[in-house]
Amino acid sequence: MNLLAVFAHPDDESFSCGGSLAKAAAEGHNVHLICATRGEEGEIIHPDIDPEPYPKGDARGVLRTAELETTCKALGIHPPIFLDHHDSGFPIEVGLNNPRAFMNQDLIALERQLLPLIADLKPDVMISFDPHGGYPHIDHITIHRAAIAAFWSAGSVMQPAPKRLYFPARSLQVLREMKARSTSTTMANVDPELYGVSDDSFAAIIDVSSFAEQKRSAIMAHRSQFGEASKIQAMLDSRPDMLKQEIFTLGGLRGSFPEMPVSDLFAGL
Repeated sequence: MNLLAVFAHPDDESFSCGGSLAKAAAEGHNVHLICATRGEEGEIIHPDIDPEPYPKGDARGVLRTAELETTCKALGIHPPIFLDHHDSGFPIEVGLNNPRAFMNQDLIALERQLLPLIADLKPDVMISFDPHGGYPHIDHITIHRAAIAAFWSAGSVMQPAPKRLYFPARSLQVLREMKARSTSTTMANVDPELYGVSDDSFAAIIDVSSFAEQKRSAIMAHRSQFGEASKIQAMLDSRPDMLKQEIFTLGGLRGSFPEMPVSDLFAGL
């Protein structure tokens, strides 16, 4: 079967569902990743990477493209497919001043850009961000809107149309605990009561413990964004659940669905 993940930036895939992508590929499914941007506005925090050859913009995108290609190899999935829009960056004023920014693109045009790729890749299952974008970045919300629209219009370009659209999710309990101990500016804007989901919302709970090393390697590949291996490892040590299981809610469905939660994204297909 075919699995298609659709995200906004390099590194979105690894944290949200890297283990599930690796698991699906190891089980013989065709796994593809569409990335809307090349992460042109990302920060370089790794001390061994000189930012001067990679100023923000297209040059920074070259660096992050290579990191995502390494990630896909680590996960055992096909090379990434880029939509070649520009990372909107943060804060929002960065994107507002950039006509190429993903946030400024017409949603119908983005849907039309996705549809030929869907027709070619013929996914049985799709994954993209939830309506909150995982955390409040405008590009995450933009790709959510484009992906869910394309899921529902995909019947015009492929038959049978994709059967399921999943959203990576975090439980209320996990987000409450993260919020309580976090000092990051990102988490400061995340309200667990809105961004977390209750246990009865879980459509799939995927055991990814057998693919922990692949997921770890995939995250490590995004070294420009997350720093030295020791720093990334400390972050993973603080979130041991991240390498054990991945949770999904159901964003779209054609046909029936087994009793929730399933332990396989393809269960019943």
